[in-house]
Amino acid sequence: DRSSNNINRLVVACRGSANLKNFGTNLKFNLVKATRMSQPTPDGAMVHEGFQDASVGLWRELAQPLLSRIKEEDDTTEIIFTGHSLGAATALITCVHFRTSLSSSSSLSRRPTIVTFGGPKFCNGILASFLRNDALEGSDILHLVHDKDPVLANNKQLWDNLGFVDVGIELKCDPNNPIVYTPGDEKPKSLFSSFAWNILDHCNYMGVFVGPRAR
Repeated sequence: DRSSNNINRLVVACRGSANLKNFGTNLKFNLVKATRMSQPTPDGAMVHEGFQDASVGLWRELAQPLLSRIKEEDDTTEIIFTGHSLGAATALITCVHFRTSLSSSSSLSRRPTIVTFGGPKFCNGILASFLRNDALEGSDILHLVHDKDPVLANNKQLWDNLGFVDVGIELKCDPNNPIVYTPGDEKPKSLFSSFAWNILDHCNYMGVFVGPRAR
């Protein structure tokens, strides 16, 4: 993607859950030591086991083509990691692997940006602080969510009980329109606005259906 102001932007998009293996990854939600981040992490840093393992596997496949492209096409100036649900978590952790592997002589003029949609919380406060302030220092990390997403609404208590926290900044958006709200904005209400019950709403973000599609 080359923008009008001559920024050659590369987007790495990570898919959400689409098969039984993916759902099995989601269910491996116990916190384990964050020992597979391509760099040392602080004592006590803990991460969702399934997401850590999935990110290692994804980076193993992605590293060579991605780093080669950036090296060979040296006009890439910006890179965005993004994903939905499972893909949101793996996009963020994969960006850690990318930042660790990136050559200091890279043509990238700014730190990678991370934008997630309907992503779960996946680590404890120690790791979140390390990712935010060290491993991903200088990167914008934005988590887009909305109140109708039943996966987020129904798992919030579980994540809180497990000690999971957000890494970046959470922003509320509209599920059906390309709108991101600021804290003072009044959001539209409907008869069912207080209930997050429709699983399809987990896949509706800003007017785009981001879930699996039949081939």
